Amino acid sequence: MSLSPPPIIDTHAHLDDAAFDDDRDDVLQRGRIAGVRRFLNIAYRPEIWNRSVALRDAHPDVELAAGIHPQDAASFDATQSDVLSENLLQLRPIAIGEAGLDFARPGPSLQQQEIAFRWQIELAIVANLPLIIHQRDATTQLMRELDRWPHLESVVLHSFDGDDRLATWAMERDFFVGIGGLACRKSSHALRNALKIVSPQKLLLETDAPYLAPPGAASRRNEPANLPRVAETLAALWNVTPDDLREQTTLNAMSV
Repeated sequence: MSLSPPPIIDTHAHLDDAAFDDDRDDVLQRGRIAGVRRFLNIAYRPEIWNRSVALRDAHPDVELAAGIHPQDAASFDATQSDVLSENLLQLRPIAIGEAGLDFARPGPSLQQQEIAFRWQIELAIVANLPLIIHQRDATTQLMRELDRWPHLESVVLHSFDGDDRLATWAMERDFFVGIGGLACRKSSHALRNALKIVSPQKLLLETDAPYLAPPGAASRRNEPANLPRVAETLAALWNVTPDDLREQTTLNAMSV
């Protein structure tokens, strides 16, 4: 009798997204059948926090992270930060975020993004929770900002798309690195080379569903059931088997 592949954890998904309104329970069940043990749903702006809480409360294997995405930073009111912090922590999240910096498309100014980012950094430190970071076209700014916070220890660089410099710095800071469909694309040669710098002990598997479906997926709408495909595509970067990568990233996720 063959052994089942090791279970995996989807450390970043948006399962409360409207893309799943018609078949959310089926999507979760397909993920479970594919071996996903736990799902971390990311509530990335206050307007959807309660929706994500309802999803968490309805499914014992769904966990919650909450924060403000950098593209929503203009809506952050620093004068109400104490109230917002209290409201967020009352949700009982297991992580803060996704927070960070994004200059890949038009959006809030650097100052607006930094204010919202720093609020979430401070909250993660005070609450002793991991911080999940989104960064796009912001390597220098991100490194400069986080180097101001040497006591910030538990950090996940979600959907890593940086270069060798960012990967080396992430290992120096002992940060975790999320990998998913983006790194599986044929055009992502430079990204895969940078990921080789990352220790397998610091890797996390994620889908970012419904976004960033890996090549070969049945639909452009990504879902947790595609996570084994990510492990199969990327495991060779670290000279391990897909099962080894599944097992290691699950252990990593449980230690964040």
